[in-house]
Amino acid sequence: MGNLNVQLFMNNTTIPASHPSVSVTVPPQYKIVGGGARVFYTGVGSLLTASYPSIDSTDVYRTWNAAAKDHGQSDPSTIAAYALAIYDPDDEWDVQVVNNTSDPADHPTAAATLPSGYTLTGGGAFVDYSTGYGQLLTASFPESGNTWRASSKDHLQPDKASITTFAIGMASKTGVSLANSVVHQDSTSVEFPTAIITPPSPAFTLCCGGALDMWAEPGNMLTGSYPDGTGGWIASGKDQIDHSPAIIRAYAVCVQTLD
Repeated sequence: MGNLNVQLFMNNTTIPASHPSVSVTVPPQYKIVGGGARVFYTGVGSLLTASYPSIDSTDVYRTWNAAAKDHGQSDPSTIAAYALAIYDPDDEWDVQVVNNTSDPADHPTAAATLPSGYTLTGGGAFVDYSTGYGQLLTASFPESGNTWRASSKDHLQPDKASITTFAIGMASKTGVSLANSVVHQDSTSVEFPTAIITPPSPAFTLCCGGALDMWAEPGNMLTGSYPDGTGGWIASGKDQIDHSPAIIRAYAVCVQTLD
């Protein structure tokens, strides 16, 4: 058994904006296996709308994108994008990304499932609210060992939108076997819930994490789902204008080689 060579990359904005966005691109010979996002607000709040991978001209996923928005009241904020990537100069790993888009709804949800033979390493999502008041992420998390699910909601004003969910997985081109472990930790029920989870053992390498905000009306939404820089994962959320405490669940997706 052994650890994968997974490196963490981060990029953040420095100028506050009402709809902040940022991307981080990993160097050549790296392949993204997971990523996250965190919005830094100072006022009433800014909440996540996107944390997902995108492909480059060589058909390799090397960029992670993050976006957020204020909602109901102005609060220009900054945001950070995080990418976790394997160093693969000899092209020994095949990284697959599968996506699935929901129909427009007040509270859309979509799940993306990997094909047989691929081990889930991470996932992401973005909300397409381009023509309305806006929706906010409430969940982006590993639903099972090969499926990623994400959800969002409108808040304060009705606004239907669709959500696209991404599942990221990898398979060896040289016959190496992989195993993943998905673990989670819940917060207490508060207006600004935060939960932290670490890998189950040093034998596992963190590849990504997720967040599930277990909200009730009027709503509590995500402000962060990101690596803590020491091998763990943090999930955070908040209510927005209307009082609405909730429990948040942080997930860690960890992988080890078996050969």
